Amino acid sequence: MSRRNSKRLVIDACISFESIDRKFNPMGSNPGDLSRKCLDAVREENHIAVFNRLLRREWRDHASRYATEWLRGMDRKNLTADVGGEEFSILLEAACGCLAHQAHRAALAKDFHLVQSALASGQTILSNEVEFPRFVANACSAVPELAWLYYANRRLEGDACRLWIKAGAEKEANRRIDRWAETHLKSNP
Repeated sequence: MSRRNSKRLVIDACISFESIDRKFNPMGSNPGDLSRKCLDAVREENHIAVFNRLLRREWRDHASRYATEWLRGMDRKNLTADVGGEEFSILLEAACGCLAHQAHRAALAKDFHLVQSALASGQTILSNEVEFPRFVANACSAVPELAWLYYANRRLEGDACRLWIKAGAEKEANRRIDRWAETHLKSNP
């Protein structure tokens, strides 16, 4: 893919953590193999990995050796962007107000930096989190800006996630975070 067609993706640190270093199997379907193949697809297609200060720190603290090298290579190729999205921090209170349990509000607040960077850049988040998209989807009716987000999840989608990245990581209607959560999480309460 040409750089002109590349997408900006906020890549959660859980992807870097799960891209394990032990015996990588390019045909494998275990979590480490799938996470690593997603990172490889991002690099191969010249997508831009979007970070903010907190996300870079999470990567530094939790990344596997492979993910650390992957990020260095992405930085060398100018395939990273630092986008904080601080202007979207004002949405946090209203988004958390939609959640009934304090633990859910705390979990959303902990990862809200992903939302901020995504809203300020390409609006797409790549993660392995399962509860996070549910919390964001629950808040979409009260905070309409959250419905601008698109989501991909290697854990629930398996190799389909990598194939979507390879095909251009387009913002398809079924990837809008509220629709994605409705489709992928209805059987996973």
